[in-house]
Amino acid sequence: MTWLPILVAIALSVGSELLAAQEPLSPVDTQHFSLDVEIAPDIHQLRVRAELSLLALEPAAVLRFTLDRNLKVSRVLDASGKPLTFEAAEGGLRLLLAEPARAQQRIQLVFEYEGVFDPALRPERGPVLVRLVPGGSYLLPEAQWFPGTGNPQDRVTWELRVTVPEGETVLAPGKAAPVTRRSDGRQQFTFSSDQPNVFGCLVAGKYEKVEAAADGVPITFFFQTIPASVAPTYAETLGKIAAFFSEKFGPLPAPQLRLAEVPQDELEAYSAPGLLLLPARQWGAQPNYRLLARELARQWWAFAAGPATPRDAWLDAGLARYSEALYVEQTAGGQALRQVLEDLTIGALIEEAAAPIANADQLAFFSPQFFSVVRDKGAMVAHMLRFVAGNEAFFRILGAYFERFGNRSATIADFERLAEDVSGQPLDYFFGEWLRSTGVPEFKLDYVIYRTQKGFRLGGQIRHELEVFRMPLEIRVETEGPPETARIEVAGPVSDFAIETFGKPIPDRIQIDPNWNVLHSTDALRIRVAIARGETLFQQNKYLEAIREYQKALQVRRTSSLAHYRMGEAFFEQRNYQSAANSFREAINGDKEPKWTLVWSHIFLGKIFDLTGQRERALNEYRRALETGDDTASALAEAEKYLNEPFRRPERTVPVR
Repeated sequence: MTWLPILVAIALSVGSELLAAQEPLSPVDTQHFSLDVEIAPDIHQLRVRAELSLLALEPAAVLRFTLDRNLKVSRVLDASGKPLTFEAAEGGLRLLLAEPARAQQRIQLVFEYEGVFDPALRPERGPVLVRLVPGGSYLLPEAQWFPGTGNPQDRVTWELRVTVPEGETVLAPGKAAPVTRRSDGRQQFTFSSDQPNVFGCLVAGKYEKVEAAADGVPITFFFQTIPASVAPTYAETLGKIAAFFSEKFGPLPAPQLRLAEVPQDELEAYSAPGLLLLPARQWGAQPNYRLLARELARQWWAFAAGPATPRDAWLDAGLARYSEALYVEQTAGGQALRQVLEDLTIGALIEEAAAPIANADQLAFFSPQFFSVVRDKGAMVAHMLRFVAGNEAFFRILGAYFERFGNRSATIADFERLAEDVSGQPLDYFFGEWLRSTGVPEFKLDYVIYRTQKGFRLGGQIRHELEVFRMPLEIRVETEGPPETARIEVAGPVSDFAIETFGKPIPDRIQIDPNWNVLHSTDALRIRVAIARGETLFQQNKYLEAIREYQKALQVRRTSSLAHYRMGEAFFEQRNYQSAANSFREAINGDKEPKWTLVWSHIFLGKIFDLTGQRERALNEYRRALETGDDTASALAEAEKYLNEPFRRPERTVPVR
């Protein structure tokens, strides 16, 4: 401890020079928040007085806090009310304590700050994390609207008092106190929690409140534009999901659920303890039960047994995504699960090389890389653990994890040890390969068919390029009789196998991993992954980059109708009509997979001819679209519409002949 006086002397002598240094995350643990929040939605303003109770984990003279750059701190006070020295820093501010803190010392701080979040200034990509507008506001913890110490998974207790205009309702996790009316007509909503949990989600707006219940789960809906008549259907769906997860994992952590409509935006959905947020576009006559299952699963894997640090985010995002797959299996059967696993495989391969799952802190939370690596690959890792450990052991692992770590945080290492204890299997090789490494195998199959006294034998080798890879693998053999499926152990780059069959195996009808139990790559998957990357870039209006990805797919399979079609879409958005027409023609003449590429290629050709003043040719394409009889995404209504009137771009006013 002899270095502590030296650090104090340096801090006091150099002042702002020390503050300007690049410190690591503060060695403190936030334990309690007491926040007074005022929202002025008409001017998009947030004003906050935040009292923080922290515990120093080691000696510290300077603390670093994350805070959104739109928020300007007016002052920071210590426990005695003395102003402290601070300065703005990248991603927040640095604070010089009046006296260096000792390890295990409690620190009390008060921050006063305010700022404006102009709704016209939205992020270049990803969802809006703060929205302050009349009638429909929300604040998400990822927006860093309160002082944090770099770990969004911190579990804290809290008191939250939120003042909003008259007529608005505030929703937040925690126990709600009676609403109080201020002398200026505004209302104050108060929430508190003496049980540590993830903090920072807040919603305010004008709502119609609807009470419902299903399978013993009380659910309160808060609607803005959505008709209240959908509440019973959504309650029934959520009740069934909650009942299934409760049976598999343990009882629902939240005593009641609240489901709120939030304004339209790129946000797909969001969850907080006991609270689910769905943008208006996600509500329909029939609930999207997969999305609801994924978000509801976070009540178990984020807010009950949750990740300790951003590096451990797989325990939230990956397990929640796989819980969605489990509910699909429960409701629609094994074939539906295989389709989900195929989709997860493609999603995982899009950005698989970006980082190992256990380095999730290197990936921005809402980024395509996070969704690919932590969410989709993470879900596949959960499924592969089920495949390796066995069905019974896998669900015992999840149940034991929820029971042991309910109401507290866990690391990936905690989960690994628990999985080995419960399953009775050494799994270090498994977690090392799938959580702490990147790279997936691409299997090659060599085999010879022999006749035996009892039938036939398929003998051969499985080859791949990963030196230390080890996993069980299924091989399905189509024969002149019933098909045979065998499970073999693959270890190292070359593994021998022998499969006995009664019927004669059919050459070229031998399939590796028919049920999508092991994450791997193939030529066909590379095509779909390249197209998926292109689709992501297209959604970001990065048409040139999207076209490059589609070209990669076409290098693998020149006849891919989907790659040609997607390329045509990108050229169309660029108003490169000649290249777009060429691509749609190639889609029509390609492998016609999926089938809908045919009808929509004809429709786009019709639109191109309308835009270029060739009405007769446009009419011919619309008629050919109708002849397909394919109504995917209401294609036939689209074709009928432009048979009756020429297509025009919405922003164009020049008439098209």
